Amino acid sequence: MELRIAILFLFLYYIRPQDWIPGMEGFNIVRPLIVSWAVILYAAKRRSPVTGWVKTPHDWAMLAYWGWIVWSAPEPKDALLGFFPLVIFYAFTVHSLTSWEAVFSYLKAWNWMLVGIALLAAGSFINIDLTGAAAMTLSQKGRLAIGTWMHNNPNALGHSLAVVLPLSYLLYFWRGNSFGRWVLFPLQNALVIFCIYQTQSKGSFLVSAALMLLIFIIGRPLPVKIFVLALAVTMGVSALSFLPRMSDMNNLRSEEGVQGRLMAWEIAKTAMEKKPAGWKQFEAYINWRGQVEKKSTHSSYVQIGGDLGVNGLYLFTLVLWTAFRSTAQIQYKGSNEAIQERCRRAALVLIVAYAVSSWMINREYHTEYFLLVGVAAAMHRLQLGRQGQVALQEPEFGIKPQREWLVSEGTVPGPLLVQPWRLLTADTALVVESQSRILATPHSASTNVDDSVSAAEEAGLETTAIKAWNRLNWQDYAMGACLTWVVLYIWEYTLKNL
Repeated sequence: MELRIAILFLFLYYIRPQDWIPGMEGFNIVRPLIVSWAVILYAAKRRSPVTGWVKTPHDWAMLAYWGWIVWSAPEPKDALLGFFPLVIFYAFTVHSLTSWEAVFSYLKAWNWMLVGIALLAAGSFINIDLTGAAAMTLSQKGRLAIGTWMHNNPNALGHSLAVVLPLSYLLYFWRGNSFGRWVLFPLQNALVIFCIYQTQSKGSFLVSAALMLLIFIIGRPLPVKIFVLALAVTMGVSALSFLPRMSDMNNLRSEEGVQGRLMAWEIAKTAMEKKPAGWKQFEAYINWRGQVEKKSTHSSYVQIGGDLGVNGLYLFTLVLWTAFRSTAQIQYKGSNEAIQERCRRAALVLIVAYAVSSWMINREYHTEYFLLVGVAAAMHRLQLGRQGQVALQEPEFGIKPQREWLVSEGTVPGPLLVQPWRLLTADTALVVESQSRILATPHSASTNVDDSVSAAEEAGLETTAIKAWNRLNWQDYAMGACLTWVVLYIWEYTLKNL
């Protein structure tokens, strides 16, 4: 039941019937939904395999981010209460996805919500205009938009729909059935490509191309990677130049929109270095042709810099890093291997798409950020939990954290190895196994790692303790600092060269 509520929340967030159905405008439908969600989670029979609210690196990073927002706010109480619902959305999502099947269903629902947005947008071309998209498109000089709070401008609509291209490939084409491969995948992509084209959003064109490029590079043999990259550099770049408004990319300095955006970036940079405005407080006013105008930064990173300063930007990227790291390091074996790998890749697509699009649109405090991190955290808990296969030993407070896993229920054929590129250091390995198979004790026999290891040793098999990353460590703090430096470098480079 909790999964259904989580999917219903996705529907209200993306489709937003409260924005366009008569009688629902102004009605706060989310509040009663959250109350119902909380009651259902409290009474749920099936819970997250790792119970508790602050148990993973994602939880700690999110808590630190919230703490800094409250600390740096001009009105701490407003920031405390304003950010609280976003944390609730994150936490409830984590505890609603209690199995790999639930994660897979949730990601499919996410994909369908985005397809639903495309249907609302495309409907305006055949006089099925539920949201007032035709009038909104006319106000945007012919660039497609729909009449909802989140997608009432072409750039936002294009960036949301860009995710569907790789997401539907992973969920329906790759390792999917015949109906998904030859019916759902082509229809969804044709609809979404049509809508993205109609938005005429340069940023969404670039993000769509980059995401599809990743799909055909990650996990492929080296010759395939070289071929795909060569094809992208030659034919891909040429094809992009024929898309609407892409010819302007050759002379961005002369484009008025870019000039105004850069002026806002300069003001945000000054605010970040001298005195950040506080959560949701930064506003850029530029002098344009003798008139003072309010100008959006059109960048989540820049907006956070102006709002929360370098420290806030660091914590924002640290949360994204924890989501990326935990998802990239997931390893598994078993009957659900295909579903787990599709979930892992789909979650990575969502994270990368959000990180890239955040340079071009303002979604720094949107619920989307908290939901995608929630999905990554839920998958991490599933990896940590036993679920009938893993014995989990919780470390004492104050002791250097170390998780030891041992496969129970039967044997595991073949070694479970982590690819070297996924490991930062040796002690972050998720799975290390000897050449021999591990014979484990039945699930009901013992939950003590030492007992399980002893049973395997008595059987004459080699055993190796398996350490799992489950606390923020110096590598994470260093990576957060590196990512923050990259953001600041790109910011500074853009201002100097454009």
